[in-house]
Amino acid sequence: MRSDSGSTGQRRRPEAHRSFIEQARRAQLIECAIEVVCELGYGGASLSRIAERAGVSKGVVSYHFVGKAELIEEVVHDVLARGEAYAAREWFDRLPDDAGAWDLLSTYLRSNLTYIAAHPRALQALVQIIGNHRDGEGRRIFGPAWSAKLRAPIESICRGGQEAGEFRGFDVHVMAIAVRRVIDGFVFELLDHPDLDAAAFIEEVVDMFDHATRAERAR
Repeated sequence: MRSDSGSTGQRRRPEAHRSFIEQARRAQLIECAIEVVCELGYGGASLSRIAERAGVSKGVVSYHFVGKAELIEEVVHDVLARGEAYAAREWFDRLPDDAGAWDLLSTYLRSNLTYIAAHPRALQALVQIIGNHRDGEGRRIFGPAWSAKLRAPIESICRGGQEAGEFRGFDVHVMAIAVRRVIDGFVFELLDHPDLDAAAFIEEVVDMFDHATRAERAR
């Protein structure tokens, strides 16, 4: 999903060649972009607004990012990369080598939902960007092909569970969509209900998908 160029086609400076100060500034601008998108929406997140939030000139933002498109896309890549690193470090790396399909699916659910609960504003910005960011021809940058890549690990887990007899027969594509919709919808529940018991919500979701996927003989 990552590339060395944004939707503008202009090349970015390779990360390995950036100084510590440059990397820190880019990280700051990404965080400021998240806050501006959350407060003003995708359309209101101009480079000028992001620069103002960061306390720098618009030229400083343009030095680090080719334009709004690259900065906005980097927000998505950064938030997802941090989520993937968290899931691996705190969840998947702790599973035994012989973990079954349900262990994998429940861990996928818990790691994603727990990360969202800890970073609701970052995920709010992500939802705004994914739904609105388009290329010069009006096509969504994070469209169907990108969504399919997000669902692929879920579909793989479900197929493996069915082949092992651990999961019942169901359409793995439909199940993967259901999993992703619940995960994505959790963002809005947290934002609409700040006092939501996130831990209880997560356990209810895990139990629901346990009932939805397990083969009778595996219960």
